[in-house]
Amino acid sequence: MKNFIKIVFTITLLLTAGLSFAKDISIDNPYVREVPPGIKTSLSFLSISNNTGKEIALIKATSDVASNVELHEHVHKDGMMEMRQVEKIIIPANGVTHLKPSGYHIMLIGLTRKIKSGDIVEIELEFDNGSKQPFKAEVKRVIDGMNMDAKKDTKKVSMKMDTSHLNPMPNLMAIFKKTPEKLNLTTDQTKKLKDGMAERGPKIKDLFKTVSRYEKEIMEAALAGKPLSDIDQLANNIIQERLNIINGKAKCAESVKSVIGAKTFADMQNIYKKSYAKQRQYSEDAKEKVAMLKHVNPMPNLMMVVKKMSDKLNLNEKQAEKLKHWRDEREPVMAKQYKAIIKLENELQTAALNNASPAKLSELSDGIMQNRIKVMRGKIFCRDKMQSILNPEQFEKVIKLYKENFMG
Repeated sequence: MKNFIKIVFTITLLLTAGLSFAKDISIDNPYVREVPPGIKTSLSFLSISNNTGKEIALIKATSDVASNVELHEHVHKDGMMEMRQVEKIIIPANGVTHLKPSGYHIMLIGLTRKIKSGDIVEIELEFDNGSKQPFKAEVKRVIDGMNMDAKKDTKKVSMKMDTSHLNPMPNLMAIFKKTPEKLNLTTDQTKKLKDGMAERGPKIKDLFKTVSRYEKEIMEAALAGKPLSDIDQLANNIIQERLNIINGKAKCAESVKSVIGAKTFADMQNIYKKSYAKQRQYSEDAKEKVAMLKHVNPMPNLMMVVKKMSDKLNLNEKQAEKLKHWRDEREPVMAKQYKAIIKLENELQTAALNNASPAKLSELSDGIMQNRIKVMRGKIFCRDKMQSILNPEQFEKVIKLYKENFMG
């Protein structure tokens, strides 16, 4: 009987300890970012509350959806956003630590399966007090958490930017701004549209600036020799923000339609088709080709140095032959991806103007983003291939010449 009592007492202590640990920490608002096909890294965000009077540190995370899980943070260094692994994340006594975009987060590296919006991912956290906290996080597109992800530091990006580079959707409000008389709107409708522009306009501009900032960062990271894993993360950021823009424009169109009615909205679409829906068809004119390349490729094109300034690199015959062979092999592949992006963006604009279903818009958007990922990854493969052909001094010279002659 005494042994039985001891066993019961021991079990009770263990259960009580477990409950105590569970009460020490609470998890709120967890979610995992959906990533397009081809990206093998995602992020998880959440809030961790410490319900004790003693500081606790998160020291480890695991998940069956990834082969490796790390704790990371984003920091600004030399004017550039940089991601780095950390050993622990502090949750202050009786406080809350938010793991959020542009701050602390959990990196899911080497995804073991495709994750899509609505899926549930199981993650377990381990803390320095010995407790473990499992939780389930829903997979969401960043567009579902748009307000959270849009709050990024955008001070360093110029307000002057080519929004056609950033927005493949029809900008129907251009008609309201430039030729409102064609819509025969009532005073009340005009006021509601103006109020909507005042509310949504700054959010869309913030997204434009965020994409521009990320594209600058991925360019700098590529030139600094950052590995593919870092490039993939920046590419993921760019893709998710671009999807935010598409989603924001789709929501804007729905809002406008609700204000002016289906018939007037159809009139607006028809006016846009005739006057504003300029297809992105780039000619062989040098200026237009540069514009097209800027539109589809935010990465450094180091082959420009080889093609135009090879005399400054002191290439030997074997190096020159290898570089030419690689260029001849890769240029058609990259050109095909560029054309695919332009074609799909034209189709997306046409679909939006013809009231295509959200599923169709999503399908076209995913196609655009998959090709954009291929372009960004392809440029890193080209960079690394070139580095393997050249000696260190020559490659350093390529980077220097590119910065001096082809950036900006």
